[in-house]
Amino acid sequence: MGGEFTDYLEADDWRNAAAIVGLIRFFDYAQIPYNREEIEQAEEVYDDDAEYDEGLDFLKFNAADITEEKLDDFIEYCFAEELHHCVVERALDKTEWSKEEVDFINGRLTANTVMKKIFSKQKFDGTNKEEILDLIRENRTVILRETYRNKSNLYRNFCNENIFRKPEGETARLKGYYVDFAKKGKSLSYRYDTGLFGSSDSVYYDFIPLAFTIGRESFFINDNSTIRQLVRTNRILRDKCREQQQMQGSADIRRVLFENIIYASDFIDFDVEIIRKNVDNPYFETFYLRRESIAIFRKIKNYTMFCRVVKLDEGYIQIQEEVTNAVSNLQLMDGLIEALVKKDVNEKASNYCTLVWNILQLNLLIRSQLNIGGENMNKNMRSAYACAEKATAELRRRNQKNKINSYQTKLLSALIFHDYNRFSEILLSLSNYTDVYFPFAYDLFEDFEANKEAAYTFVNNFNEYAKGRTGDEETDNRTMDEV
Repeated sequence: MGGEFTDYLEADDWRNAAAIVGLIRFFDYAQIPYNREEIEQAEEVYDDDAEYDEGLDFLKFNAADITEEKLDDFIEYCFAEELHHCVVERALDKTEWSKEEVDFINGRLTANTVMKKIFSKQKFDGTNKEEILDLIRENRTVILRETYRNKSNLYRNFCNENIFRKPEGETARLKGYYVDFAKKGKSLSYRYDTGLFGSSDSVYYDFIPLAFTIGRESFFINDNSTIRQLVRTNRILRDKCREQQQMQGSADIRRVLFENIIYASDFIDFDVEIIRKNVDNPYFETFYLRRESIAIFRKIKNYTMFCRVVKLDEGYIQIQEEVTNAVSNLQLMDGLIEALVKKDVNEKASNYCTLVWNILQLNLLIRSQLNIGGENMNKNMRSAYACAEKATAELRRRNQKNKINSYQTKLLSALIFHDYNRFSEILLSLSNYTDVYFPFAYDLFEDFEANKEAAYTFVNNFNEYAKGRTGDEETDNRTMDEV
């Protein structure tokens, strides 16, 4: 590459991009030189017609500057909350301790194998603070490395812990990419010829965990139009996670990610690749967040509405995950809507009425991006909402609440089984029985699939136990045409 640097790394895939972010975090902390000025001066958006600029694609540095001691210091700085010895040191930074505090400290002293080995004969009793601190100081390096290497949400979540800080191997050390070459290399090679096996590893992959948010669910945004943008985007995500953790005691990483997409107009504004790593899965997952999906997220008024878990027939459902996956993949959420309405019908309640209303609005936004759906969808959903209230009020006036549940059950059943003719017949029967005019029904009769959200809206709000329209829903109704 020339110049004063002997080594370089190109952001040509997400693995190298993440390694670059981790390396730059480390270099900035340890004050190790790299081509910082070149990176910072690069334009945020690369113009294909512009003159090529290496600073857009390469991190340049001297590998000899990376030392074990500096890296240990950086890991301790980054993950102090996750490292047991750091938590103990902080807890010992006082002169008196309650019984609960003593128990907490002793719990940390035996929290993993390496801590048990070192503190097996030394318990904290409130009087031996200096002895405990001396043991930590004497064994700091081994405690730090073993804890970081083996903790399920740290290095072990991302890489094969047995290859930590080892030279490049025949297969990548990353989870989902690593292969025991001695045992399986032949069977995985083309025509059983190990010479044709394709894989790559890099010692710099050890820096990949430093680029991800840390938790049971971890994210890295491969926003690599330039290295400058790549570092900036992931720094914002990491800082927001830290802020939420400080305010609430813990951080919902997925919520932080998507709330920032919603509220920060300069966070992400073009198609990006997002890498997800869950501690329960031995592999990385990739999904692409397109501009169309980002546009939908930014129109969500109350994202916290979806940050909840509900128990349905299928088990416990993370609504936030269902919603973000649907918007990311531009998939309608008919199945989730039907399951939530069915839950309310079976339980004779309206616990999910407002949640369904918000999901219906998201469905409408997805339809808009896909260019499917009736032209009068907004108007029809408002009409269906109002008609459901009128029909419910009429049956209540007649003291026929049992009819509400009966009709709602029949309508929902027809929707679930996609028997749209049956739905239309029941709707006409209800209109005649209550003497309430349903103007939204005409578009349903003409093209039911394109106007299905109006049908869902009616069934959701035709509910004996509904508490009436909320102020937020009134506002949503008035502003729906702006979507």
